[in-house]
Parts: sequence; C-alpha cells; structure tokens
Amino acid sequence: MDPNNPYQGPQAALLETPRPGEATVGRARRRPVGHGWLWWKRAWSLVATNWVLWCLAVLVFFAVILGISLLSLFVPVLGSFVPTLFSPVLAAGLFHLAWRRWGDDDFEFGDLFAGFSNRTGALFLAGLMQLLLQIGFTALMAALVWVAFGPDIAAFFSSAFGSALEPVPEISAGLDGAKMALTGLLVTALSLPYMALIWFQAPLVYFGGRNGFQALGESLIAVLKNWAPMLWYSVVVLLVMLAVGGALALLFVLASTLLGPGVSGALAMVLLSLLALVLGLFLMAVLTVSVYASFRDIFGADDEPEATPELA
Repeated sequence: MDPNNPYQGPQAALLETPRPGEATVGRARRRPVGHGWLWWKRAWSLVATNWVLWCLAVLVFFAVILGISLLSLFVPVLGSFVPTLFSPVLAAGLFHLAWRRWGDDDFEFGDLFAGFSNRTGALFLAGLMQLLLQIGFTALMAALVWVAFGPDIAAFFSSAFGSALEPVPEISAGLDGAKMALTGLLVTALSLPYMALIWFQAPLVYFGGRNGFQALGESLIAVLKNWAPMLWYSVVVLLVMLAVGGALALLFVLASTLLGPGVSGALAMVLLSLLALVLGLFLMAVLTVSVYASFRDIFGADDEPEATPELA
C-alpha cells in the first residue's frame, strides 16, 4: 500500500518472539575442565537476580508437566511416556527466559511458552525422538536387568510399558542389598548415553535450527568432547544437592526434636516444607540455566565465556 494514503487502515507488524539464529550456534568445541564450575556459577548469578520469578516459572513448568502426566494416565500402553513428547517444547521456554536474562533483558513471564510459537513442530519432533529413545532404553535396561538379576527387579522396568494405573510389581524380600546396588549402578550406566543424546537437543533445535535427529548427534558429540568439564559439573551439582538436602534434613530433625508434635512443631514443619519447596524450585532453575550456560559455552555463542554477564 501507499504509505502516504490517508484512507488506508492502521497496520501493525506481526510480533515474533526474538531468539538467536542458527548463525550464532556453531559446532561443539572442547572447553577447559574448570568451565564445569563456571556454568553453575554463572547460572546461580543469573537466577539469583530474579529468583522469585524463576521459582514461579519452574513451578508453572512442573505444574504443566504434572497436568499432562495426569491426563496421560488414561492413555494405554504408552501413557507414562506422553510427558516426554512435550518436554522439549516446555524446556525451550525456560531456555528462552535464560537467553533474555543473559542479554540483560527484562524477565517476561509469558516467554515461558515461547516453544509454542517458535520452532514448535521441530520441538515436538524432538520430543517424539526422545520418547522413542526412552522406550528403547527402557526395554534394553529391562532386558539386561532381567538377564543379570532375574525377573523380580526387571518387573519394575517392564511395568513401564503397561498402563500407569496398574500396580507396580513388588520386589521379593529375598533380594539382598548388593544386588539392588548393582542394579542401580547398571541402570545409571545405561542411562548415561540417553542423557548425553538429549542433553543439548532442545536448545540445538530451538536456538540452532537443527532438526531433532541432527541435534541428538551433535549433543552426543558435545558431551563426549567435554566429558571432563561435564564430569566436574556433575560433581558440583551433586555436592550442592547433598549440602542443601543435608541442611534441610538437619533442620527438620531439630524442629521435630526441640518443638515436639504440638502446634509450634506443626507450624515449624509447614514453614520448613515451604522453604524446601522454594529451595527445590530455585535449584531446578539454576540447573536449567546451567544447561543453557554450558550450551552457550560449548557451541560458541559466547565470545568470552570466562566473563560473568552483567546483570541488572
């Protein structure tokens, strides 16, 4: 239309949620071991500046996942896997919030659902690939555990293919602690390749314009290239979780011992439960942003990854 026409109706540009393009996301590069701590440190600093909003955002995230999980209870056979289909779409919103705050932009709560307006189809396909991988790894774990330790423990894994409304099989009392510990180690070892495949999948699809299958391969390569800082990062996360969990457990024990079962004791338990909820949401927010921090560092979105972002 003629911009000088006084009779034309008003026009407004369609709003699109901004995000970094594929050009800013390169190939995975190897980073120093110490960056495992740097990712956590930068994420902590970023979340702490808007900790209330971040806790609310994570709470909404889990509320949506819980709602999807409850609805999927009535889906036969694959109901327990349905939330996996939506997880990349919802996770993209948290990563988008992290990207905005990284650039010192305002915290826009509506950006939590940015995955439903940007790269939505690709993110759902990524979720479908995660779902198929989850089914495959669950079947593999159930088969290996069955062969190694017998049907009593493996029944827990095979039950994942049935309806979530069915009762979970009970483990017989004859199983000793050593066998249970070995089972846990085997399951953890088999879970590592799955986690490496999906660790950077959602941000690669959302920020880097990759398809779901390509993102799986690049995520695996990135984790393998950076196994040392990833290991150090895992140790940091474990130590923080143990420290916070231990402190909360000590507070609960002290409150129960000193205040007893009366009204003051019950009130203390409620307050401590709220504190535990807030701390849990805060740590989950830091964990999510630390994944984004490692993504920026490994895939070259940061020119100076050692520098702490200036946060308002």
